[in-house]
Amino acid sequence: MRQYFDVIIIGAGIAGCATALALRQQLPHLSILLLERRKNTPQSFRIGETLPPQAMALLQQLDLLAQFRLRGDVVSLGNRSAWGSSQLSENLFLYSCYGHGWHIDRASFDNWMAQQAERAGATILHDTTVTGIPVYERQHWHLGVTQNDHAARNIEAPIVVDASGMSVFFSRSRNINVVAQDKLIAIFRYYQTDDTSAADNGGDGYTLVESCSYGWWYSAGLPHGRRVIALMTDSDLARTENLLQEAIWRDALLSTQHTCTRFAHAEPLTSLHIKPAHSQQLERSCGQGWYAVGDAASTFDPLSSLGMYKALRHGLLASYAIRDDLLDKTGTCEKYQHIFNAEFRHYQHMHRQYYSLEQRFANAPFWQRRQRTTVSSDSSRNIYDTVMDNGFP
Repeated sequence: MRQYFDVIIIGAGIAGCATALALRQQLPHLSILLLERRKNTPQSFRIGETLPPQAMALLQQLDLLAQFRLRGDVVSLGNRSAWGSSQLSENLFLYSCYGHGWHIDRASFDNWMAQQAERAGATILHDTTVTGIPVYERQHWHLGVTQNDHAARNIEAPIVVDASGMSVFFSRSRNINVVAQDKLIAIFRYYQTDDTSAADNGGDGYTLVESCSYGWWYSAGLPHGRRVIALMTDSDLARTENLLQEAIWRDALLSTQHTCTRFAHAEPLTSLHIKPAHSQQLERSCGQGWYAVGDAASTFDPLSSLGMYKALRHGLLASYAIRDDLLDKTGTCEKYQHIFNAEFRHYQHMHRQYYSLEQRFANAPFWQRRQRTTVSSDSSRNIYDTVMDNGFP
């Protein structure tokens, strides 16, 4: 295998593959290598299942929309939430200019994205890790890599993309700080129902969000009759309330007003899983010869349902920046950083505003941490209408 590439992407998740796809669209001659630490074996489950309607425009830009619609994923008609009130409110995607969204099998979608990147001409090395500290000299990055625990070898490229997710491997190796905003985690499990028809879509085709004193619950229908349910809370509160214990978690689920009814006839498929879900931002999202994308650049509260959308968007943005970088255009990194800073500031603003709508648990630690700013009842209504009309953020 060649040792020199035009672009090396660390991570073959959605953001990394989207970057590779967009680059091959614009500059088909580029040699692109994706390094993926996971083995090339299908995963059974992976949290993160919602593609919002606006993601369809990005799939179209990547020339993937037609193929995506052949996958057989589950239509998402909108969101229902008990937030700020015990009554359910609806956000119907029917009124979105993009149409409906999708509930997907996340592990399958990630594998599908990798296949599309390979078909576009990118090379993916699975079960591969970067060893040591990447070195930049003479306008090239030099990386040591090992595959399948074999002997390390060196590879090089003028451009490196950090798509390593929340671990932010490459950027941390450059001593770039990651600024965490909170301690949010997801405590979740999957269920199976008797109805494996995709058209059933979890009974009603909606994502359901329900707030509680120690956080909020999320649930959705998935392909093949599966369901996912997650409790979102802070890691220290989860330990204090013993919510990591299955019996306590189940009792908390049964105490909900709406969420528990969706799983009355479902059987658990898995034990409890725990995943970090906090918001964080990389102090710098780019530098000389490198760019960060997806969760390596920033992570959003899952309440936004924008994780996969952001990964696709970042891939496209990075491809434009890398194209200009390779063409020796000036100001590329500054423009890229400006866009990412503005994106995160907007996210933070909407995050504070949306959490401030829930005042029923104002004295609970989880909500006190997120309600540092208050809004009047009139402005709350306006914010709520904006979120319901346009999505969060």
